[in-house]
Amino acid sequence: MKYNIKRGKHFANFTLNRLFPFTGKSLKGNVRFSYNCLSPEVIPGWNKLTGISSLKIHNNSGRLVWRAQKGKIMIAGYVYKDGRRNEMLITSLLPDIFYPYSVEYKKGVWVFSINGTTVMMPGALGFWKFKCFPYFGGKSTAPEDLVIHI
Repeated sequence: MKYNIKRGKHFANFTLNRLFPFTGKSLKGNVRFSYNCLSPEVIPGWNKLTGISSLKIHNNSGRLVWRAQKGKIMIAGYVYKDGRRNEMLITSLLPDIFYPYSVEYKKGVWVFSINGTTVMMPGALGFWKFKCFPYFGGKSTAPEDLVIHI
């Protein structure tokens, strides 16, 4: 699925899969970032790629997140447990290449894998499970049009 985040926006364009946000305890697929994703290098913080959330996204959830740094896309795991956020750097990627990824929650542990590297982080997940979609920034908006294929 192709996600376009327009300049000055946080959310990616609407896609039909958003009509079915429920998911299980795991997600997997492939991701590719456009070269434009390298441009927001001066903007601090993490941008959301994908993941799984409970009803309250900042309470119990696990996500793959990204940011541009030194000509690469840095990828981290990002876990909210009882309202507290922890993050762990996983790897760096180059744009315009598809990389396999997975996000899985099992027995109190989030397992994040991308391009053959895996990290595990303690966490929690509630009964209702929702897929998280690409989102740019926290307070910052996209500095230009960005394209991510997931």
